[in-house]
Amino acid sequence: MPEPRIVAFLCEWCAYRAADEAGRRRLTYPQSLLSIRVMCTGRVEPAFVLQAFREGADGVLVAGCRPGSCHYGDGNRKAAARHALLLRLLAQLGISPERCRLEWVDGADPERFAALVREMTERLRALPPGPLAGEGSARAPERAPPAAREAGRPKVAFYWNAACGGCEESVLDLGEELAAILAGAEVVLWPLVSDGKRRDVEALPDGSIAAAFLSGAVRTSEEEDWSRLLRRKSRLLVALGACAHTGGVVGLGNLSGRGEILAAAYRSAPSLERSDGSLPGEAGEPALALPALLPEVVPLEAVAEVDAVVPGCPPTPELLGRALALALRGDLPRGAVLAPGHSLCEDCARRTSRPARFALEAVRDLATSVPDPTCFLAQGMACMGPATRGGCQAACVGVNVPCRGCFGPLPGAPDPGAAMLSALASQLCGDEEELGRLATQIPDPAGTFFRYGLARLPRRRGSGS
Repeated sequence: MPEPRIVAFLCEWCAYRAADEAGRRRLTYPQSLLSIRVMCTGRVEPAFVLQAFREGADGVLVAGCRPGSCHYGDGNRKAAARHALLLRLLAQLGISPERCRLEWVDGADPERFAALVREMTERLRALPPGPLAGEGSARAPERAPPAAREAGRPKVAFYWNAACGGCEESVLDLGEELAAILAGAEVVLWPLVSDGKRRDVEALPDGSIAAAFLSGAVRTSEEEDWSRLLRRKSRLLVALGACAHTGGVVGLGNLSGRGEILAAAYRSAPSLERSDGSLPGEAGEPALALPALLPEVVPLEAVAEVDAVVPGCPPTPELLGRALALALRGDLPRGAVLAPGHSLCEDCARRTSRPARFALEAVRDLATSVPDPTCFLAQGMACMGPATRGGCQAACVGVNVPCRGCFGPLPGAPDPGAAMLSALASQLCGDEEELGRLATQIPDPAGTFFRYGLARLPRRRGSGS
C-alpha cells in the first residue's frame, strides 16, 4: 500500500529548519512528504490547501513558529485564525480534520518534526480510503466543431440546465431591445417560450447555430447530453449566469451525496403519490427511463468547451443585451467574461468607509444584526466584494446586503471564496482558543464563502455518494 501523500508548508524560521536538521541527522520519517518552504505560516493561503487536495494530496501539514515567537509578529496568529475557519469548511466538504493539521515546531527540535510526520502518516493510513473528487472524475470537455456557416439569418438557441429560471427571465427583461436584436435572427430552441424538440436540434448541421446560451449547472445525465449536443451544433457556446459559470447555488448540492438527495426528495417527506417513501422504479411499477444524477454538480465548462461567459445571478440586462448582440454579429470575443475586470468594491458607495486596517472581536450576520451604512467587512460581516467582479451595479449592497459573489472571480484570482475566508479570518482577534470560538460564529463557511463556487472545490467521495 503506498504511503499517504502529505504536502507540508513549512516556515523558513522554524519548521523548515527542523526538517533540514532532521535530514542532516538522518532521522526516520516517511519520504512521501512534499515540503514547501514559506517565509511564514501567515503566507499560507487557504487556496493553497484546497489546491493541494485538488491535486490529490492525502493530507496537508502547515507547521510554523510557536505563538509569541513569530519572526513577523503575528503571522502565525493569522495562520491559526484561517486554520480554525478552514477546518469547518473542510468538514462540510467531507474532508476529515485529520487531513489538515496546523502545528508549532521549533527550529531546534528536529525529533518533534520527524515524530509529527510519522504520527500524521499513521493517522492518514487509518482513515477510510476514498479519492478526492476531481481526481480522475472530470469529464473531458468536447471541442467546438469547425465553423459551418449557413446563408440567411443567424440561428440562436437558449437552453436551461439545473437552474431556477432567473437567467431566462433576464433575457425577457430586455423587452423591446430583445425584439430588435432577434429581429434578424432565427430562434431554433428556447424551452421558456416554445416547445422545442431535441430531434429538431439533432437534425441541424454541426456548427449551424451561431450562438447557444446555456444557463444552469450540469446536475443530470440529460443536462450533460444537451450541453454536448448544443456545443456540437453551435459555433459559440455562452455560459449564461453564475450556475453555468461556476456551478452557482446548485453546486451546494455537492455537500450531500446522491443517496442523501434522493432520500430527502422521496423518503424524508413522502408525497401523497408515494406515501411509502419508495423511489421511482420501485414498488413494482415498470422501470422508468429517468435522467441519472451525476456524481457531482459541475459548471458547464466541465463538460463542454465554453467560448464566453455572461456572469451574475442573474446577469444584468445590460450585459446580456451586449453579449447577445455581439454573438449574433459574430463579434463576441472568445474566452471573454463579459463583465468589468475590477472588483465590486470599486463600484461600492461604502468603499470610502473601509479602514486600511481593522480588528474584529465578533462576527456578525444579517440574521442577528442590522448593518450600518459603512463597509460590511469592517463591521465583521462576510462580504465577497473585494474578490468578486463588478458589473452587477452593486444591487445587493444598495439594499444593505453584503455581496455574495455571484459575478465570479476576478481575472487572475480563480478562488474568491478562499481569498475572502483568508481575508476575514486574518482580521479576527484573540488567542487560539478565542479564534476557534470566533470561527464558529460563521455557521456555514461553505455557503458563506462558496455560495456560487462550491462546485469547483475538492471533496471526499464515498461509496454512498
